[in-house]
Amino acid sequence: MGEVDMASTCEYIQVKSHNGSVDNLEAVNQQQQLEQQLFVQAEYVDRRVTVNVSGDKYQVNLSTLRQFPSTLLGGPGLEEYYDPNEDDFFFDRNRDAFVHIFDFYRTGRLYVPKVDDIPGELFQDELEFFGLASTMEEINAAPEEEATRQIHASFLRRVQALLWEFFDNPQSSLAAQAWAWMDIGFIFISVASMFVETTPPIPILSETDPRVGDTLKYCETITVLYFTVDLILRGLACPSFPDYIKSPLTWVDTFAVSPFYVELFFPDNSDQFAGLRVLRVARVMRVLKLIRRSKKLMTIATVMKNCVSELFLLIVIWTMGVIVFAMLMYTFEENTNSKIESVFDAMWWAVVTMSTVGYGDITPLTVMGKLIGTVVVFLSMVFLALPLTIIVSTFSKVYGNRSVW
Repeated sequence: MGEVDMASTCEYIQVKSHNGSVDNLEAVNQQQQLEQQLFVQAEYVDRRVTVNVSGDKYQVNLSTLRQFPSTLLGGPGLEEYYDPNEDDFFFDRNRDAFVHIFDFYRTGRLYVPKVDDIPGELFQDELEFFGLASTMEEINAAPEEEATRQIHASFLRRVQALLWEFFDNPQSSLAAQAWAWMDIGFIFISVASMFVETTPPIPILSETDPRVGDTLKYCETITVLYFTVDLILRGLACPSFPDYIKSPLTWVDTFAVSPFYVELFFPDNSDQFAGLRVLRVARVMRVLKLIRRSKKLMTIATVMKNCVSELFLLIVIWTMGVIVFAMLMYTFEENTNSKIESVFDAMWWAVVTMSTVGYGDITPLTVMGKLIGTVVVFLSMVFLALPLTIIVSTFSKVYGNRSVW
C-alpha cells in the first residue's frame, strides 16, 4: 500500500509541476465528464444500453429510462457511471433490490418486495440512491386527476413499448414471428410480381386480356397497402418519432411504396407527368426491407456504417489507380489496339482488371500494354487487400459482440 500511495503521490506532483496548478487536474476531470455526457447525449434516444449492477447486466433502451428524468437512470447523472472498458453503466448496489427497480422503468409500477427477501431499510436506501423515492412521493402526492393522467400516460407508454417490441423484435412472441414471416412473404410476392409483369408475353397479355392486368394490379395494391400499414404502425409505436424519421430503413420503406401513390395521383396517360414513371425503379428497394428482418444483415449494415472512412479510402485508391493505368494503357495501345479508341475505353479496361473480374472484351496487344496489365493485376490485389483487412476486422468485432441472433 505504501508503494502504491508513493507512486500516486509522485504522479500527482509531476502533473502539478508540469501544469503549474491543480486547476489543470480539475480541467482534465471536467473534460472526461464532458466526454461521458456527450456519449449519452449524442446517441439515439432509443439506443440500447447495458446497466451492470454488481455483475447482473440489464439491456434497456434509453427511451425507457428517460420516461422518468428525475431518477438517476433517467437523468443526466447516468453518464457518471459509464465504464468505457466494458461499454456499460456500472453500479455497485444490491442486485436483488434492483430487479424491482428495473421493473419500475418497464411497467411504471413499483412492487415492494417482502421483508423476508429484502429488508425494508435496505430497499429504501436503494430507492433513494436511484432517485425513485422522490419520484414515488411526487406520484403519491399528485392530485387525483393528475394521478389518473399519469396512469393513462403510463398505460399508453406500456402499450407503445409492447407494440414496438412486437414490430422490432420478432423473437418476442409467436405473433411477432408470424408478422415477420408475413412481411417477408409480402416482400417476395411484391418482387415476384414486379418480375412477372416484365416477362414475355405477360406485357402483351395484360393489354389484350384485362384479367391478367387486373391480377397484377390487385397484387401490387395489396402488397403496397400492407407495407403502408406497417410503415404507419411502426411510426406510431416507435419510442422516438424524430429518430424513426431519421432512420435509413424508414426512408427505404417510404421509397418502396412511393411509386404506387405517385402513379395513383399522376396516371401514365398524363403527358405532363409521364416522367414520374422513372420512380417505378424505386420498387426494387422493397428487397432492402429484408435487412430489417435479419440481424446478420443488420450487422453488415452496421459494419459499413462504422467503416465509412475505410471505404472512402478504398474508393480513392481505386479511382487513382484507374486513372493512372488507363492513361498508361491508352498511351501504348492508342495506335495498335482498335478497341481502345479513347481514355474512357482504357478506363473501362482498368476497372475490370483492378476489380479482378476480367471480362476479356478489351485486352492489350503490345508488349508494354501486357506489362502494364501484369502490374495492374498485382497492385490491384494490394490496393483491395489493405482497406479490406480493416473492414474484415471491424466485421469480426461487431459480429462477436452480437449476443442475440
